[in-house]
Amino acid sequence: MSNNAYTDLLALIGIGGAHPGGLELTKTTLLKENLEDKKLLEIGCGTGQTSLFLHAMNIDITPIDNHPLMIEKANHRFAEHQAGITALQMDIEKTEFKDRTFDFILSESVLSFTDTNKTIPELFRLLKDEGVLLAFEMTKKGTMHRELEDRMKQFYNMPRIFSNKEWKEALEQHGFKKVEVSPFSLGELEPSEPEINPSEVIEDTYFEVMHQHEKLTYESQEHVELTIIRAQR
Repeated sequence: MSNNAYTDLLALIGIGGAHPGGLELTKTTLLKENLEDKKLLEIGCGTGQTSLFLHAMNIDITPIDNHPLMIEKANHRFAEHQAGITALQMDIEKTEFKDRTFDFILSESVLSFTDTNKTIPELFRLLKDEGVLLAFEMTKKGTMHRELEDRMKQFYNMPRIFSNKEWKEALEQHGFKKVEVSPFSLGELEPSEPEINPSEVIEDTYFEVMHQHEKLTYESQEHVELTIIRAQR
C-alpha cells in the first residue's frame, strides 16, 4: 500500500467519474464548450471514461495520469474500443509537454490532491493564449471545522482543502483570468452510480480504507460542495 491508500483504492476498484454528478455532469458541462478543432489534455484521466467520450466526439484528446494501474485500465479500455489513443503516465506537477501545447485542459477531482503551487503554474504553461482550464473540485464551506478538515487532509493525502474564494485567488495569483467558480451543493446533483472496473485481487486492507472513506463522506457532506472552476490563460 502506498502513501495514498485512497488513490490506490480508486485504481483497484477502477472507479470512473468519482466526483458527485459523475460522467453525466461532466458531459453536460463539456457540451457547453466549443471544443471543435481544439487540442485537449485530460489530467488524472483515471480509467479513461471521459477521454473515450471526448474521443468519440472527434476531439484531439491526450490523457495522462500518475497512477500506473489507472494507466493500464485506461489503455485497456481504449484498446477494447479501438480508440487509437494512449494514456500516458505523467506527473501533472511537472509534465514533459512543451509550452502552450493545449487549447483546453480538463481536471476532474485532481488538483486538490497535488501541490497547487506547482500544478497551477504548470497548467498555465501548457495552455495556449486564451486557453481554458475546466476543473471539478471538492471545496469546503465556511462551516467545516478544523478537526474534520485535518482528518480529511490526512486520509486523502491532500495538502490543502480550498474554499471557492481560495481557488479563485490561487488561480488569479498564477496568471489565470476570467476565473468563474460555480458551486453545487451535493443535494442539487443527481445521484449517480459510478462505473467500476475492479482488479481481480484487492487486499482486505483496502476494504477498511473504503469504510473510512464512507465515514468521512458522511461526516463532511454538509460542509463540502462540488465546484466547477473555469479559468482562462
